[in-house]
Amino acid sequence: MNRIIVFLCLLLTGPFLIGCGSKTEKIKGTIIAEFDWEGKKHHITLEEMMQEISELPEYKQEQYQETKEGLEEYMTLMAESRLILMIAQDNNLQDNEEIQEKIQDYLHELMLEKITDLEVEQKIKLTEDNLRLYYEENKEEYIEPEQVRLTCITVKNEERATETFQQIEDGADIKELAQTLSDRGELDGPGADPEDPGNTGFISYNSFSDIVKPFVDAAFALEIGKTHNEIIRAEVQGEPYFMIFRKEEEKAERQQPFEEVRDSVESSAEQDKRDKLLEDWLSKLREKAEVKVYEDLIQVPVEPETEPDEAETSTGTVGTEEPNETPESSPGSTE
Repeated sequence: MNRIIVFLCLLLTGPFLIGCGSKTEKIKGTIIAEFDWEGKKHHITLEEMMQEISELPEYKQEQYQETKEGLEEYMTLMAESRLILMIAQDNNLQDNEEIQEKIQDYLHELMLEKITDLEVEQKIKLTEDNLRLYYEENKEEYIEPEQVRLTCITVKNEERATETFQQIEDGADIKELAQTLSDRGELDGPGADPEDPGNTGFISYNSFSDIVKPFVDAAFALEIGKTHNEIIRAEVQGEPYFMIFRKEEEKAERQQPFEEVRDSVESSAEQDKRDKLLEDWLSKLREKAEVKVYEDLIQVPVEPETEPDEAETSTGTVGTEEPNETPESSPGSTE
């Protein structure tokens, strides 16, 4: 192993070196690691490390900040990354054309992000009155639809569904049957939650696709406490599902109050403001720059037609003979 890397590993796994008496330039902060590279001493300070960690995503901050082991791990990563960067510089990779292109791309991306932040993000300032006004103007977006809750048994086996339905008609409790079928691993679909077999939770008309519309329609039409008088069959992606259900509760449609949906209102209002600011800013930029777009010159590329292969003839492709007789139909085929 390279002598310097060995030294670095020993340094990072041993006591921190503080105040080594080096004649290098004065370092601001508490030195927690140092190493030599090509005759120059390099340092990592506690303040640098904590600043870097503070700029990480929150989950990463928690990973490194909460324990001494985490801080030591991050210090190791910092030192290793700096050492590798120095090796790259020694190889003049900073002048590599591909790297320079990526630097320019990233620079442009950062510049776009920054100017957009200045012209749009920092101008999104909404007061409580703004939020309430947005809510009033968009109240239809905050209507909780009519909902029902069922005890539902959904199985894929028609024979099992018929047997279960008969048991219910004979007086068995649908909730107890749902538990039994869940224990056997036979529930699959609405009501299949193993933590609460049979319970669908509250569902609305939009909770399911149109494929199971007969099930949803019957559920909403049913009286509370009643079991639907037949098994509902639905086919989803080629698989049959058989549903038996009892209606337990229902909730009427209601307007959600502002206080209940405030967070959602704030998010939507901010996005609406963001979109308007961005469009206004871009519109002014286009006007100032007198942007002209020549749409007539934009053509969708058309792939050239390929010439038929000389080996192909009007009777078909070479190697394929026209049958002399029509073959007999195979079992299951359609005449």
